[in-house]
Amino acid sequence: MATFRFRAEAALDLRKREERDALIARSQAEARFREVHEALLAEQRRREQAQRDLVHVERQGSDVETVLWHRNWIVRLAVNIDRLRRELEERAREVKKADGVWREARKRRMALERMRDLALQRFRKDELRQEMKSMDELARIRFAMPDSWRTET
Repeated sequence: MATFRFRAEAALDLRKREERDALIARSQAEARFREVHEALLAEQRRREQAQRDLVHVERQGSDVETVLWHRNWIVRLAVNIDRLRRELEERAREVKKADGVWREARKRRMALERMRDLALQRFRKDELRQEMKSMDELARIRFAMPDSWRTET
């Protein structure tokens, strides 16, 4: 019997590698997004703490230099938060783009796998058809020459 061979197996292997690489790139983009998101949250917490500290310093009746220092610190934290928000938006776009690349690679791989599955089904049908032909031929011979199957004692 012949063995099944998918002609586009090399292309399927290539599609699988492309999908794997795209999935790795997507995972890395998501990791960078999470990293920036965590940095943004930490910076926001620092700003909130700085604002609470400023309120505390003002209530204590501190000097002007201390109050100005706290205000400048809060402004610097706000600038960092704005920068991190812009970076987070950029990382979100990267994740979306990487996800699109991965989805496209996955579609191409799945299309080739469907082609392989259909080819395998056709191969198995042909195999079954050949087996049935052989069985029919054997039955025809046995019916046409019934005496040749008997053993004499």
